[in-house]
Amino acid sequence: MKSLQSQIQQNLSQLIQQLETEKRLSVKEQQEILKQLRKTMGYFQTLHRWIEAAQKISDFGSWEHYHQKGELFWSEETYRIFGFEPYSVTPSFELFMELVHPEDRDQIEKAYEKSLKSNELYHQVYRLQINEDTTKYVEAHAVHFYDEDGTPELTIGTNQNVTERELEKKQLTESLDNKNTLLQETHHRVKNNLAVVAGMLQLQWLQEDDPEVIKSLRESTNRIKAVAGIHQQLYQSDNLENVALGDNIATLASDLISTMETDTQIRLESESDTVYLDITQTLPCSLIANEVVTNAIKHAFEGREKGHITLRVKEDNGKVRLSISDDGVGLPDDFEDRKGSLGMNLIETLSNQLGGKYDFSSTNQGTTFTLGFQKD
Repeated sequence: MKSLQSQIQQNLSQLIQQLETEKRLSVKEQQEILKQLRKTMGYFQTLHRWIEAAQKISDFGSWEHYHQKGELFWSEETYRIFGFEPYSVTPSFELFMELVHPEDRDQIEKAYEKSLKSNELYHQVYRLQINEDTTKYVEAHAVHFYDEDGTPELTIGTNQNVTERELEKKQLTESLDNKNTLLQETHHRVKNNLAVVAGMLQLQWLQEDDPEVIKSLRESTNRIKAVAGIHQQLYQSDNLENVALGDNIATLASDLISTMETDTQIRLESESDTVYLDITQTLPCSLIANEVVTNAIKHAFEGREKGHITLRVKEDNGKVRLSISDDGVGLPDDFEDRKGSLGMNLIETLSNQLGGKYDFSSTNQGTTFTLGFQKD
């Protein structure tokens, strides 16, 4: 079965061909043409009703602007979207602009002029201020047609009432903002609580005389500070789910160098790709880096005035590689025997948690620690 549109086109074409013939039409032929015209008119009215019903159901209106004649036409639903009864006012650009929210007028004018000048599809979402209590959001599209000289001839456009969609979007955005604010506050409070714990440990070691107890308390404090640093970065960041690993580890290493007691002037260098990890991967990485940098500060530069630590974070096809190098004295001969220490056990456990592999390599020119794992 043919569509109404194709049926109308076929009927009109046949009638035009009959009327264009030079022969004189008989009364019977005239009556047949009149019959076909009435039938086509019925098709056209049905099609028009379908279009009007579809526009009303979808809150979707259309309009036409004939530039050279200065004529503007609105569909019935366009009148309703603009707050008028159909055909109760004369469509005009000035009337339309009076309805547009004052804050959106300049944006709409510039976008329309640019679209008309460049022959690009016009698309804007703007607000209509129907009255003091009623604001509508409208999504508009338009396409332009030009004559042979490139002069604008006709613009056909649509307006759809998208108020419900835009208000839901606004509500979701506000809800997300509130969630992010709450999450930021959570990270801030966790960081503060960890700072309190670290402060209590510092007070504890100040009352201790045993060097081994003091050493353990200091190392535990630094580990807590490493965790607190992650929450601090998340609190200060716009991205509340991921942490820039290179920046985090560089800040951690810098804090360790400035707070740990050493007679060596240590220079820190960081060469890192921009790699973001979520907290479940950042936390073990940072704690591993804390152990490695702490050991380098304590042991790598014994008897030396200056030292150099280099941090590198690289990513290749989702594979993250962390390396921490120093130009110190290298690993001690009994390094393998020290693998049962708390620090080495932490590195082993946290590397397994990441599903990664680590390695220490050493020469008389220094030590390099590497850790590789797959980014989630």
